[in-house]
Amino acid sequence: MAILKVVEWPATVLETKSTEVTVFDENLKKFVQDMHDTMDEAGGIGLAANQVGVAQRVLTILIPWADNRYEEQEEKKESWHDQRWTFINPVITKKAGKIKWQEGCLSFPEIFEFVDRAAEVWVTAQNEKGETFEVHANGLFAVCLQHEIDHIDGIVFTVRMSRLKASIVKKKVIKRQRMTEGVENEV
Repeated sequence: MAILKVVEWPATVLETKSTEVTVFDENLKKFVQDMHDTMDEAGGIGLAANQVGVAQRVLTILIPWADNRYEEQEEKKESWHDQRWTFINPVITKKAGKIKWQEGCLSFPEIFEFVDRAAEVWVTAQNEKGETFEVHANGLFAVCLQHEIDHIDGIVFTVRMSRLKASIVKKKVIKRQRMTEGVENEV
């Protein structure tokens, strides 16, 4: 088990389109496990490889079931809850409906904003062995998949916000980083 460092915006790798995975070996399996461990340790429900500095098309998801997790967003228990997912080279093949969901991001600590997404997505991907599978996702699972696939496409979630909201978020992140750097310099 290795906990990887989660990179924060404005790191260039977060806005870099990731490359397709072509080698499915033990190194990939270890990297995927490290990503799951890092996501769990950081308290996230999704993690893209470029969030740990690796520009490859790999993402991990685990959405624990929690009744009434969000006051303003009703959620019911689904088959994808409490299931550990790994998507390698994921592609959204179809979208349906619209949903507005409050998203957070490990690369934008302590920032939560509403983002418009498709309510349902169909995704084709590969697992760690290179086997192809398809999934139909709705609700928070669909939102999480779209958020993480955006990451590996080099798109951070502020791009999905209004320019005003994105500007406010970026200023908050920069202020937080300056405060953190100031504390570290004092030590």
